Amino acid sequence: MKAFYETREGTLFVGEMTVYPFPLHVHEMLELTYVMQGESLIQIDGENYLLKPGDMAIAFPLVPHSFEQQSPDVKGFTTFFLADSIAEFSNTFHTMLPVKPVLRAEEVPEDARFAIQRLMEHPGNEYYPTRLAYLHVLLAHVLGALEFRSAEQMNEKGLADRVVKYIFDHACENITLSTTAHGLGISESHLSHLFSQQFHINFRRFVNAIRIDKAEALMRDPTMTLTAICYACGYENMRTFRRAFVRETGMLPTAYLQKMRGESAFSAKIEA
Repeated sequence: MKAFYETREGTLFVGEMTVYPFPLHVHEMLELTYVMQGESLIQIDGENYLLKPGDMAIAFPLVPHSFEQQSPDVKGFTTFFLADSIAEFSNTFHTMLPVKPVLRAEEVPEDARFAIQRLMEHPGNEYYPTRLAYLHVLLAHVLGALEFRSAEQMNEKGLADRVVKYIFDHACENITLSTTAHGLGISESHLSHLFSQQFHINFRRFVNAIRIDKAEALMRDPTMTLTAICYACGYENMRTFRRAFVRETGMLPTAYLQKMRGESAFSAKIEA
C-alpha cells in the first residue's frame, strides 16, 4: 500500500468519522478520531490499534496513518485542524509525540466526551467562537491525558516525523535524497531504507506530492501565473511540472486552474 500526501481544503473540519477504509497517508493537520459505535482498526506511525466504542486516537501533523478496517456499523466523531491555528498547543504539536496515540474508553476524560458531544451538535469547517471553545476544551483534556516524549527521542518514529517535516519545509527547493540525508544528519542508505520500509513510497514521488499540493494552494491566488507557480514549487520547466501535476491530480494544470478559478468566481457572484 502506498503512502501519500493528502490535500485537505480549509484549515478545520468537525464532523463524522470516515466509515470506509482509508489508505496510508500524511497531512499537515492534526487528526483526532473518537469511535461511538462499532470498531475501527487504525494504523498510526506503523502501529495498529483496534478502536472500540469510547476509544480515541490522535494523529499528529505529518505522522503516517490509515484506517485499515471499519466494521459495518461504525460511527464516530473526527476533527482535523492546522496545528498553528490552536496557538496554545502549537508547540506541543510540532515538537512532541504521544508515547501511545490512543486513549481507551476508561482513559478518555469526561469533559473531553462532553466537548465531543457539543462539537457533534455544531459540525462544519469554520472557526466560529462556540466551535473553537469546545475544540479548546477537548484538546486541553485529551492532551492532559496523554504521555509525551520529544519527537527526536522516539528513535525511528521520531526520525520518520523529522524526515516528513524536513521534506515538507524544503520540497520546493532543489531537494534530493542526498541533500535530505545530509540535512538530517543520516546516511542515504538509512533514509532510503526508511522510505521503503515505513513510508512504502518512492522519495521523488513523495516530494512531488507535496509540491503539487503547494501548487494547488498557489492557484487560489489570481495574481499567480502557471509559470510562476511552476518555478515557485521547485520545477525547472513547465513540461516536468505538467507531468507531475497530471500524475498527482489526473488533470492538466491549465484545466485545474480554470476549474478552480471558475468555481471561485461563481462563489463570489453568489456571495455578492
